[in-house]
Amino acid sequence: MRKITSFLCGLGIAHSLFFTASANADWFINQSTFTEAHKYLLENRTDQAFEAIVEAWQQSPSVDQQTNLNNLLDLAISEDCGHSLDKTVLPTWLSKLSIERAVVQNLNQQILKLSIVGLTRVKIEQITFTKYPNYSLIDEAPVIDDGGYFTVEANKLDHKVEAGLYKLSIVAKGKPVWNKWVVLNEPPAKQTLGWKDSNSWRIDQVKELNTTCPSPILSVKMYDLNDTDWRPLWSEEVDTHLPTKLPKLHIPEGRYWLDVGLIQSRWQGELSILDVQSITRPIDYLDDDDVSELEKPL
Repeated sequence: MRKITSFLCGLGIAHSLFFTASANADWFINQSTFTEAHKYLLENRTDQAFEAIVEAWQQSPSVDQQTNLNNLLDLAISEDCGHSLDKTVLPTWLSKLSIERAVVQNLNQQILKLSIVGLTRVKIEQITFTKYPNYSLIDEAPVIDDGGYFTVEANKLDHKVEAGLYKLSIVAKGKPVWNKWVVLNEPPAKQTLGWKDSNSWRIDQVKELNTTCPSPILSVKMYDLNDTDWRPLWSEEVDTHLPTKLPKLHIPEGRYWLDVGLIQSRWQGELSILDVQSITRPIDYLDDDDVSELEKPL
């Protein structure tokens, strides 16, 4: 909280990161919702600051004001990675819920995806995810497996799912409709993963959300091209000393599909929000003693 207090108190002295020069003059005078958000942060009432941010996004903010709202959200997240943004809990029939923005780069194209993933105890009939006020990104029934895990996706989007206000609605059989306002911050601007060769990759320096959030996770998965179920033949997730090369695997030599993903996570109360960058390609795996794990600490 000391960081928030010192940061916001400095606003009266000079232009800060939080303000653009053109917007600073009338920020506090004309935008009561914005000033309330600042005030609540100073008073350590993060959930009320978040409610004010939601309200501000509903007032058609200018480009400068949107930038300030993004910065304000980032500052609010820095308290505890977003756990304090929203004190409401998930319904009893919904154990886990996450929103995942993904950029998937294969050898020929870049694919932009949005997924909503969760764990339910009842049948979910419809999920919608809409950018305020009425731009629909997802509107469909999820696929639910035997364990209750479900997924809905929007594939091949025209552009990244940008910062702003979104409404998530879930219709479950025999339950009241569950609605949630979701505020997304800016997606990562830079692709931090790239191929060095077919079995190794580079990881640029990763900009962490803040010190209160988990370290980025590197997910590596190998798929059998002949497996129609498309389940990983081998997978590994690490969050320290991120590898940049395949380890020696106990699998037959042959042609496989390799997926390497970097996952950054934060929270909005009990809702998990993930940003995923992935690179994928087919590889010819050889059982070579030279294939070993090479570590690159961040």
